[in-house]
Amino acid sequence: MKSKLINFLLFQVGWFTAILGAAYGKTTEALIISTIIILIHLKIIPNRKDDIKLFIYAAIAGFFFDGLIQYNNLILYNNPGWPYPLTPLWIIILWVMFAMTLNHSLSWLKGRVLLAALFGAIGGPLAYIAGEKLGAITISGSQALFVLSIGWAFITPLLVYLSVKK
Repeated sequence: MKSKLINFLLFQVGWFTAILGAAYGKTTEALIISTIIILIHLKIIPNRKDDIKLFIYAAIAGFFFDGLIQYNNLILYNNPGWPYPLTPLWIIILWVMFAMTLNHSLSWLKGRVLLAALFGAIGGPLAYIAGEKLGAITISGSQALFVLSIGWAFITPLLVYLSVKK
């Protein structure tokens, strides 16, 4: 229980660090802190290999999913320090940090495909809305929220499934 709470807290600190870093043009600092948080997580867990594989899957999924929504002008990343037309690194770090929770504080989603889909369909867009409220992104409208909801409803159970695979 204690390790799940630590995992949850590390995720929360990392999420706010990445979002606020992007919102205030401090992405380099935020990426360094977020990377340290991920390394702390890897240091304190017993089975690093499973989490590292999941990090790779999540980074790839996040790169393509967020890149697709950015390409289609559904989301605007308000990060002036990232002039490239690709998914910003801070977004990919957020995906890795989300994956960091799947074998730990969100392990209760394992084997519950519908619950994982519902969690993703609601939680994914809510995270983007919070990111918008904090100034890191701009959501183009309800169509963007619909796409985010559908995307996260598929990606969350997929990542949960991949967290179970050994």
